[in-house]
Amino acid sequence: MSSSLDWLSNLKHTGQCKTYPAGEVIFREGDQGEVMYVILQGEVHVTLENVPINFLKPGSLLGEMALVDNSPRSATATAATDCILLPLDQNQFKSFIPTHPEFSIEVMTIMAQRLRRLMDETLKRQRMEEELNISRQIQLSLLPRQCPTLPGWEITAFYQSARQVGGDLYDFIRLPNAPHLLHLVIADVTGKGVPAAMFMAFSRTVIRTATQFDTCPAQILQRTNQSILQDIRYRLFLSTFFATLNTETGKLLYANGGHEWPVLYRAETHQVQTLDTSGLLLGVFQDTTFPEAEYMLAPGDVLVLFTDGITEARNQAGDLFGEERLVEIMSHAGEKSAQQVMDEITGTVAAFTGNTPQADDLTLVVLKRQK
Repeated sequence: MSSSLDWLSNLKHTGQCKTYPAGEVIFREGDQGEVMYVILQGEVHVTLENVPINFLKPGSLLGEMALVDNSPRSATATAATDCILLPLDQNQFKSFIPTHPEFSIEVMTIMAQRLRRLMDETLKRQRMEEELNISRQIQLSLLPRQCPTLPGWEITAFYQSARQVGGDLYDFIRLPNAPHLLHLVIADVTGKGVPAAMFMAFSRTVIRTATQFDTCPAQILQRTNQSILQDIRYRLFLSTFFATLNTETGKLLYANGGHEWPVLYRAETHQVQTLDTSGLLLGVFQDTTFPEAEYMLAPGDVLVLFTDGITEARNQAGDLFGEERLVEIMSHAGEKSAQQVMDEITGTVAAFTGNTPQADDLTLVVLKRQK
């Protein structure tokens, strides 16, 4: 734009030009756009949500889309050095066209180039969204298609990712040589998005493989932990609650690797308690051991496994949903089905958070022994 810049430089000392000292904001994202600017001197820093996206030098245009649609500014422009800018509204721009067509051609050329880049970026974003959608479908296919149907038991589950893909996992694993045993798994990968989803898929495979060699929850978690440390170099961790249920006797043998304590409603006493056996996250230390405990589920007992997306859900005021609200719901679980308990928990969380964007994946497994 050097030819038109020679002419525009003659306006530096007129009242039409504006000076901006280094550090001054020229316009902010969201401001109504009514003028464009030509940078005559100095450099301008352009950011979007505090992320740098462009660095403009003399001869560049700034905010030119305002001449087209008067739309709000899509980014924030700040003088990186002392600047002299020429502001032009639609009427001023039109007045330059007859006498300086080379300037208007240069403006249209720059706008066309930026529109082409925008179209390319839009196409790339659409392709990424399509790939993420495929990834989501693949991830959902790794979760159980349906909950087990077992005589004397009710089992239901809920999963809702915060993004298109997430890092939560739940699973039910049947043992072909022991049909009366059922493995229950709920896990949460540290982190979010695609890396967490890939790690989740890997962890699911490792856990299922470990069940082919060991039967005790503690041993299965130990083998899974060793595999994660051996094969994964990216530093993500996994919290996991793993239990083995004897569907004939109600005996629940379990171990916990840094996961939230499950909440249990006891039908006999109408009290709520937690299964508070603890252990370290998986993927931290090679020699980690996991304490094992057991509980005998009686008729009418209700057990809820969950990830921290439930208790750490926030409302518009920033308050946490918390374990207390979950315990309060569970205290009335006695005469409700597993599905009713599930619906009440998810409904209460949704009402609590309102329009607040979901920050973490939500996962629940509810198990009830029928009377």
